[in-house]
This record gives sequence, structure tokens and C-alpha cells, in this order.
Amino acid sequence: MIKAEVVSEIPDISTFRDSWDRLFLVPGNEPSTSFEWTKAMIRHHIKPGDRFFLVRIQRGEEIVCLVPLVARTESVFGQPLVSLYPISEQYNTHSGFLASGLDESVVEAFLSVLYGLKLRWDLFRMTKLLENNPLLDHFQTSLSRRRSEYRIRYEMAAFYLPLDRSYDEYLANRSAKFRNFLRRSERKMAGAGESQVIEYSDPEGFDKAYEDLLHVERHSWKHAHGTAISAIDRQTGFYRDMIRSALETGHLHLQLLYLDRLPIAYNLGYIRDKCYYYLKTSYYENYKPFGPSTFLRARLIRGLIASGVEYFDFPGEPYEWERQWTETLRWHKSILVYNNTIRARILARLNRLRERKGGAASKARLEYCDARALKPPR
Repeated sequence: MIKAEVVSEIPDISTFRDSWDRLFLVPGNEPSTSFEWTKAMIRHHIKPGDRFFLVRIQRGEEIVCLVPLVARTESVFGQPLVSLYPISEQYNTHSGFLASGLDESVVEAFLSVLYGLKLRWDLFRMTKLLENNPLLDHFQTSLSRRRSEYRIRYEMAAFYLPLDRSYDEYLANRSAKFRNFLRRSERKMAGAGESQVIEYSDPEGFDKAYEDLLHVERHSWKHAHGTAISAIDRQTGFYRDMIRSALETGHLHLQLLYLDRLPIAYNLGYIRDKCYYYLKTSYYENYKPFGPSTFLRARLIRGLIASGVEYFDFPGEPYEWERQWTETLRWHKSILVYNNTIRARILARLNRLRERKGGAASKARLEYCDARALKPPR
């Protein structure tokens, strides 16, 4: 027998740590569903006026799924709507539920809780589900049976790199132009001064490493633009807490490039199931002519291959520079569930009209993102 309920409306998940870690060990759960990620999100990204709900789904006495939800009033077409979503949706990573297994009964139990909440919500959304995520089919089946109003559509793709057995093999499969590009980057760095790459995969030295990461962020173009980790207090706090905790669990990988002892670039990733999830990267703007990001990324891929990692995941939006490293894409889909409220019904009609006029998103249209066009979060 399966049972689902809201077990907490207090934004504190510490009492569920053991169950959380047990579920996270199941292959396929996204890094953004981990305990350390969720705890840091709760601490730094719940705003005044938000409501928190922790949904627990059990099969018999065994917990099989935990979903931390946030309800937030947002402006859509100038109207206030109450949106519900898993807290991990606030970051640009793949969407997902923390579960030991996903089937229709789990989704049906979740929807029963969703529609039974003592909250007049308008929308429930998950925006970046990989198109092969079983949640999509299960949501579609359950929502259709309920005759609920919903929309599933394609969203932006993300690049994905299946790693070769050796770095030499990886380079051999890239173009001659790309290999020449890497060699030029190496020559430029060699002529710029004494370079050193330091990798962190445990808590020792974390404080200095994080300060060096922030130093790079402060001197990147993103800081003045307002989108750097160092420019947003809640981002600074989130990454500090998440990185420290993930280093303790052995999942976090932080790589820094120093030139004459000055930190000028970094790569931040999360490793699980032989997959490296690329979370953040940046470089010191004044050193851009030397290609520090390219130099360090090549070192990263070489090191990951040597350590047995098999996949390199670019989980965010697609950027043109990523295509230098791989042509493989994985597409996302979003699901939007409309509750039976006046505002939700109006929004559903407006969305249908917009899609008829502009055409639904499809795999046929790959559009690159422009990082400099992103607006600083409010």
C-alpha cells in the first residue's frame, strides 16, 4: 500500500537525513535532490512569504520518495499567481524527484497530496526534466485520468559528453581545429608565467579554496553584470554551504588554476554514478587573452577520464562554447499543471493561444544562450 502526506511545513529537513541519504544512493537521482544541496537551498533561497511543504511517500513502512516543495506568489502577465515547485527548480539543473523508484503509483500519490494541500495554488511546475525521465509519462497518465489541465512541452537542450577511454582518444575524435585551439591555449599559458592546477575533493583547505573561487568571480565580467556568485549574497551563502557539505560526502570536485599564485579560473562540479555534473566555471577577465578557461577545462577532462568518470554533463542552458567540446545533446521537457482556479484557467488559455500563434517548442530549434544577456536575479 502506498501512502503520501505532508510531514512538515517547517523548512528543516535534518530529521530526515538518514532516509534522504539512503534514497540518494539509488542511481539516477539528480545532485540537486541531495541532502546537502536541499539543505543549502532551504537556508538561502526561501524568501519571506514563501511556504514550505515536505511531501513523504511511503510504500508500507518504507519511505520511497521525498519532495521538498516551495509555494511562492509570482507575477505572471501582471497577475499574482501562487506557484508550487520542488525547491531544486530555483537552480539551473535537471529537474527530478528524490526516489528509490518512480512509477505511476508514486506520481498518483504525489498528486493526491498536491490537490489536497490547504493552499489555494494556481500552478505546479517542473521545467527541466530530461525527455527520458519516467516522471513525464507517469504525470501524463495520472493527470489525463484525473482530467486535469496540464501542458508538457520541449524546453532547451543541454550538451552532454560521453567520455572516451583515454584523453588521447578524446582528442583524436575532435577536429584538428579544436586540437590546434588547445595547443595555442597551452602555449599562451606557458608564456604567461608559472601556472599551477590544484584540485579539492575533501574538506581540507576548503576555506581558502572558496575564497579563491570568490576572488575569480569578483574579477570576472559576471560580477559587474550582477550575475556572479560573489555579487549575490544568497548565491555566496548557498555555494559555501553546499560545497562544504558535498566535499564531506565525497561528491564535490573543485579545480582552481593559479598563475604566479594568483587564482585566475576555476571549475566546480558534482560527481556521482561515474558522471561529472558541471555546476559553475569562471575566469579572471584580465587574463582572458591567455585562455585560462580552455586550458583548465582540458585539464579537467583529462583528469576525469583518468579517474574513471564516464560522462560529462552540462546541465544548464546550451552555450555556443560548449559545442567545442561535444556535439551530443539531451533535450528537456517541462510540465505545467494548472489548478482549477480562475487565474490558472485564464493562464492555460493564454498559453494555448501563444503556442498556436508562435508554434510549440521542438527539437528542431536549438538556440544558444547569451550569458551576458541574463538579468541579475531579484
